[in-house]
Amino acid sequence: MDSSSLSQFLENTHLNSAEVKRRRLTLYFISYIGGIIMAVLAAKNLVRGDHFLAFWLGLFSFSVFANAALSHIFKNNNIFYYIAGCIVTAMVAVISVTGGYHDTGLHFVYPLILIQIIIVRFRAAIFYVTGTVGAVAFIVYHQESIPATYRAEDVSRFLIALGCFITVAFISEYFWHKSRKEMLTDNLEKLRQANSDPLTKVPNRRFLESVYFERAIKNPADYFPLSVVVVDIDYFKKINDNYGHDVGDRVLINVATLMKKAIRATDVVSRTGGEEFLILYPKTTLSMAVKLAEKIRVEIESSPFIEGDIHHPITASFGVATALTDANINATVKLADEHLYEAKGAGRNRVM
Repeated sequence: MDSSSLSQFLENTHLNSAEVKRRRLTLYFISYIGGIIMAVLAAKNLVRGDHFLAFWLGLFSFSVFANAALSHIFKNNNIFYYIAGCIVTAMVAVISVTGGYHDTGLHFVYPLILIQIIIVRFRAAIFYVTGTVGAVAFIVYHQESIPATYRAEDVSRFLIALGCFITVAFISEYFWHKSRKEMLTDNLEKLRQANSDPLTKVPNRRFLESVYFERAIKNPADYFPLSVVVVDIDYFKKINDNYGHDVGDRVLINVATLMKKAIRATDVVSRTGGEEFLILYPKTTLSMAVKLAEKIRVEIESSPFIEGDIHHPITASFGVATALTDANINATVKLADEHLYEAKGAGRNRVM
């Protein structure tokens, strides 16, 4: 996992959750409150004898309730926001055609348009609102074939007021998104710095404990079996003693770079302290993790540190363990650490 991948992981884990929650709760609130209001209006129109309008209001009430209910079942699917936007367009068209109660239906266009601006993405909202307003304008200027009757001066003032309302709403939404994006960018950079090792630029122990493992527990199907590989550079103290800590730091950077190049896109290399690293292999069995660790061991062994007159062989020891469920992550890390010490006790430069 490089810096860009770490940033994306952090963004998906932390920063977008608030926006996702905002849109989801907005959809639920609008759907349930709006559905109840439409159901009440449908009942009133049914009693009043306007069966045509009562039918459409009842249909829209059922539609928004059904859409919200399905969004509870399929929580990670954004299509329900866009379905809600389409329902709003249909509602606006029907209200404009029927006129509602005594041709006052156009008053409901304002909150309905605002719903489209809020619940769908900003760019998508432009297309939704443009289409909806275009449909309304066409209907009110072609009244010869619809039940509603609107005065010309009311139509012109309504469209002017609607245009002003939409402009202000979009300006407000645009600057809200812009300020939010700037804030999220700053927060993301702070999170990246807090969750990465400043020397090797790979994730650190804090990232593993507070971000990665937490996400794995929330989405076990995407991570388990989760294989853990603890890596320790052999005789690293001698490198610092013989060549100095500056050279030792460059050795750490080289080893981290080798491991990052050797892992898959879904895997994570992290530095957990000193000369020790930890590699995570999601959706990987123990036997496969051993093979992958052996591949990295060979790569490190065949890549000595060469700089000026320094030509120092580098090897590392590996301890491997696999967590089958989210209940034993900590125990698995501890077991991998024990296997690392077994590898060192057996002569180093090996995978246990």
